[in-house]
Amino acid sequence: MRTLSSFLVCILFTFSSSCGQTIQKNYTEKAAEKMLRDFYTNYFNVFVEPPSASSQKKLEMLQKQFCTESFYKKIPEIIEQTDGDVFLKAQDSDIKYLKSLTISKDLQREEYIVSYIADAMPEEKITITLHVTLVNEGNNYKISSVR
Repeated sequence: MRTLSSFLVCILFTFSSSCGQTIQKNYTEKAAEKMLRDFYTNYFNVFVEPPSASSQKKLEMLQKQFCTESFYKKIPEIIEQTDGDVFLKAQDSDIKYLKSLTISKDLQREEYIVSYIADAMPEEKITITLHVTLVNEGNNYKISSVR
């Protein structure tokens, strides 16, 4: 009887430990997804403003706030190489694209998949997909790469 009790205690301990890790993982993923949603919502809203020194400054402030310092420093080079915005994979955008924004965790890699539907041509839609890597700095998530 004592052996059965010990066995049950071990099973309960293992189960509760793995449940705790699952809850923590789900909470962590939700926090990361929320951060990305906040970033992209703000970024889209500023990106669609008419180009000006003020809107450019706002974009840079968002990038600096939500990105690691090393990635922030690479952004101008990436933009020059791709001739498009690194966070949208586009040269221009529309606020209506924000309605189709989806964010999900890539289960195969330690990254998040951000996608939205955009107009390619009149009556033609394309899905733009980005793979975003996050790191935890202090109590905040930061974007460390986008591909």
